Amino acid sequence: MLISSCVLGCAGGCGTEGTSNENPQSTSDVKQEVVLPDYDAVKAESFGINAWYAPEVTLEAFREYKECGFDYIFLMGHYVGAVGSDRIEKALEYCDQLGLKAFVDVTKQLDILETVAEQYIKHSSFVGFNYDEPVIYKNTLTGSDGLVDIGPAVEKLHAKYPDVEFLVNLNPTTSTNLPWGTPSFTYEEYVEAQMQYINSVYDGADCNNWLSCDDYPLCYNDTIANPYYLKTTWLQNLEYLAVAKRDSEYSLQSNFFIQSMAYGTNSGLRNRQPTYEDIRLQMYTLLAFGYDSASYFCYATPSLGGEFGESQVALIDREGNKTPLYDASKKVNEEIRGLENTYMQFNDNWLGVCAVYGTNNLEKDEFYYNKTMDSMTKSISVDRLSGVVSVMSDEDIIIGHMKDSEGNSGFMIVNYNDTKQQKKVNGQMKFKAFTKAYVYQNGKKTLVDLTDNTLTFSLDIGEGIFVIPHG
Repeated sequence: MLISSCVLGCAGGCGTEGTSNENPQSTSDVKQEVVLPDYDAVKAESFGINAWYAPEVTLEAFREYKECGFDYIFLMGHYVGAVGSDRIEKALEYCDQLGLKAFVDVTKQLDILETVAEQYIKHSSFVGFNYDEPVIYKNTLTGSDGLVDIGPAVEKLHAKYPDVEFLVNLNPTTSTNLPWGTPSFTYEEYVEAQMQYINSVYDGADCNNWLSCDDYPLCYNDTIANPYYLKTTWLQNLEYLAVAKRDSEYSLQSNFFIQSMAYGTNSGLRNRQPTYEDIRLQMYTLLAFGYDSASYFCYATPSLGGEFGESQVALIDREGNKTPLYDASKKVNEEIRGLENTYMQFNDNWLGVCAVYGTNNLEKDEFYYNKTMDSMTKSISVDRLSGVVSVMSDEDIIIGHMKDSEGNSGFMIVNYNDTKQQKKVNGQMKFKAFTKAYVYQNGKKTLVDLTDNTLTFSLDIGEGIFVIPHG
């Protein structure tokens, strides 16, 4: 019995399913053996893993950062100081030595772009600048520049230094009604402004053209019966950016921030210390949406005050010591590194995400629904998954569908349940004709023989697997 919450409403690339562009996996009723490319023989781009808030500027601290599995870093925070400082210069020197790539934060500092670009391009680690959470017009409450102000500065920068990247990190979908001190705007208008004022500048450039956003799913509310839950609109936000990248006229690199520390008060809902399972739930979910990069918020712990309390710490605490989150994050990053080379040969042809309700939930309540999964507006149905007959799972899952350059399908299957519920998944995916599948689990590849064209899988708490059927 197929249990699915999928809504048939896919736009763009998903609309090609079942047309003459469909690959042999789903159009032929006659058995045709599918022989996969040798993905291991191809050197693909790496999946970018980076973090907000740099550690103390010492070679050892930066070496620990790299050993945790990060390959990019945002140079910002009180340890590195202001743009142009000696500490940022020293941090770039350490990044040069260790092979890290670095963004320098220039939020509210557009006037010094060209000056510091000339200073920083001598470093092999320097890839560009980042600007955090502007809206469309200048924010009269915070003084932050708007996208309309950043655009001309970026044009001048790109004309003089065409290899220097500029990453604007956008606010989440739930931000449009906040008091910005600007004319009101919709999220569609917001992303359109990002495309018009920033992404258009880098059209056809040899460097990365970024589309980035932050939003954090781990919620805690001590005033309700079930205080731990996932933010209702998080999947919607991931989907919005993923669809924007897929359907854009520009070739974009997508990045999304994940929550790697507690912050704020209980009433702010994010005072929840993440676990290993929380980190991997977020990371595998990003992969299901075809993202190119993930950013941790945060790596080092920000200073006390504002939204950060004494007990709220990140991977590195305020004394410079590793916390349990360091080892948890390192483990997740190692898992991602184990599958990234193959995954990155698929994710540029991301088609959409399918949500499947668990039979355990529906047996208890025939009207059951998962608010976060239902928040997606362009989810795809099981019958749009190439070569798939049916999917069944005892707990809620999401399935990201993507294809390699030859049209072979890959599926990222994620146990999408709040980790505090301690739910494990048992499921089956039945294919029309495939007899084998490569399954990447915990970063390791296994060749599985399918019984009756069916893959049986189990997912631990917060876990995801990448499946490539063939044969």
